[in-house]
This record gives sequence, C-alpha cells and structure tokens, in this order.
Amino acid sequence: MTAIRCAFHRDRGALFYCSRCGKALCSDCVVKLSSGNYCRTCAESPFGPPGQVRSRSYLWIWLVVGAAVFLLALFAYVAR
Repeated sequence: MTAIRCAFHRDRGALFYCSRCGKALCSDCVVKLSSGNYCRTCAESPFGPPGQVRSRSYLWIWLVVGAAVFLLALFAYVAR
C-alpha cells in the first residue's frame, strides 16, 4: 500500500491537505488558520485571506446585467 506523501517533502507522509489548492502536507508544511489548513503559498497569497476565495462568476453576471440594461435603454430610445 502506498502512503500519500507531502508535496514538498517526498520522504514524509502527508497528514493534512491544503484547503485552497488541495496539496498533501506534512506537519512541518501545514499552516493552520481559523478557516482551515493551508500550504504556505496559499496562506500567504496576495489575493486575500484563504477563507475568502473570490469567484469570477459574479463578473459574468454583472456583464450580462449591464448589457441587458444597455439594450433596453437603446430599444426605448429607438422606439420613441
């Protein structure tokens, strides 16, 4: 049976997984925060706290809503 190894230390078994990227981590590599366990890269990410991963799906919603409002305004102006 093959044990899961730490992503950074191949000679050590993994005890944790990063909550953001999913990498297997040993006890020396894990960064424990109130929002979960993280690898150092994800814990120190400049994109905000690990517990607040932003979704890009909201960008598409705002683009669709903006296009719909623009088309409705254009239609109202032409129909005048």
